[in-house]
Amino acid sequence: MRAAQAPRYSQGAFSIEFLRILRLMGLVLMTGVVVSACVIKEASTTQDSLDTCLAGSARYAADTVIASLVAKDGGKLAAFVHPKQGVRFSPSAYVNVASDVVLSQDQVRSLWTDPTIRRWGYAEGSGAPIEMSSAAYAERYVLDRDFSQAMSISINNDQAAGTTSNNAAEVYPQATRVEYVVDPSVSDPRRVNEWAALRLVLEKDRGCWVLIGIIHDAWSV
Repeated sequence: MRAAQAPRYSQGAFSIEFLRILRLMGLVLMTGVVVSACVIKEASTTQDSLDTCLAGSARYAADTVIASLVAKDGGKLAAFVHPKQGVRFSPSAYVNVASDVVLSQDQVRSLWTDPTIRRWGYAEGSGAPIEMSSAAYAERYVLDRDFSQAMSISINNDQAAGTTSNNAAEVYPQATRVEYVVDPSVSDPRRVNEWAALRLVLEKDRGCWVLIGIIHDAWSV
């Protein structure tokens, strides 16, 4: 019997087989590039979300919010606002859930540029309606003092106490309050009673601190 011979390929058949192998190799390389691009894009997206995530302690998160307020950076501040609830602005220690203004992330983003006049509540003492733009409100009821230089900072233990009822703990039972208190001036006799406090109300959302309330408190006659 004659021994079986290995199949013989013509030059044309070899060329076709070689081209088929090259195509397969190209397909494998292209698939790898696409997968790598997807992984890079996913990693980039994850990093972007981490850049606006207020992680760590409540104090650190609140200090970051204070810095964005002092810088009047509406874009950065908006990134910390609760994406669904928004943030409630209370001009006094008493949080009025019926009338206090709540701004969405988009509205906070334009906090210092939106000319819309809103009624934010009523002034302590006089009872006059607080009707002003968001920028004017921020200047008067958020940035009236430099709270980044607060003498007293406390967590869920409000130190400032005026004549207005403080119901923040009841309105935000599951949240964390970080209070910044600026003491009255000891060198200016006209301002010996004029202490001021800013309370930032934060809660956790998927592992990140989000801002849901900004409460202003101050001495009033």
